[in-house]
Amino acid sequence: MKSMFRTLALSTTCFLFATGSSHAICHDTAFKLEKDKKEKNIDQILAYGQCVKAEQRVRVGKWACQVGRTAGMQLDEQRRVISDRVSPANEKFFVTIKEISDAEKRIRCDASEYGLIDNLDGYHANRCLINYDVEFSPSMGKFLGSTDTYNFQSEHAKFTLYGTNHFSLFEGETGNFLVSLGVCEKLN
Repeated sequence: MKSMFRTLALSTTCFLFATGSSHAICHDTAFKLEKDKKEKNIDQILAYGQCVKAEQRVRVGKWACQVGRTAGMQLDEQRRVISDRVSPANEKFFVTIKEISDAEKRIRCDASEYGLIDNLDGYHANRCLINYDVEFSPSMGKFLGSTDTYNFQSEHAKFTLYGTNHFSLFEGETGNFLVSLGVCEKLN
C-alpha cells in the first residue's frame, strides 16, 4: 500500500513538474461528444477550446527565442555525415502564437472536418479542434495548429515551448536531423 501511494505521489509530482503551473487543467473527459448531435458537439468543442484559451491566454503573442545548443546529423557538401554539435540554421528566431477565434472554429467544425466522437485529442487530423496557430520568423515551414500553446508540429519538425519558457525543436529531413534546445522570452 505504501509503495502504491509513493508511486501515485511521484507520478503526480512528475506530471506537475512536466506540465508547469500554467498548463491545462481543462480535462477533455468533462466535454462529452454524442453521436448524431452535431450542433451540441460543436458547442462542446467550443466550450473546451474556451477553457483552454482562458488558461493559456498569457502565452499568446510574440516570443524571441535563442538556441543554446544544437546536436544531430547533417550531410556536408561532399555528402559525408557530420554528427555531434552542429550550427543551427537560425540561432535566433521569433515565434508568434495566435488564438483561433470561436467563429473560425465553428466554420471549421461545420465543414467536412467535423470533430471525432469521444476524442478531443485527435487534433492533428482535425482543424475543428485547433485553438492556436503558430508562425516562425524566419520561416521554418508550415506548422499545424495545436489545441494548446505548448506543442506545434509540421511535416518534418516539432516545436515545444515548455512552461519554463525553454524550448525543444526537432527537425528531420533527408540528410538533416537536428535537435535544438534553448529559451524564449515573451515580447508582448
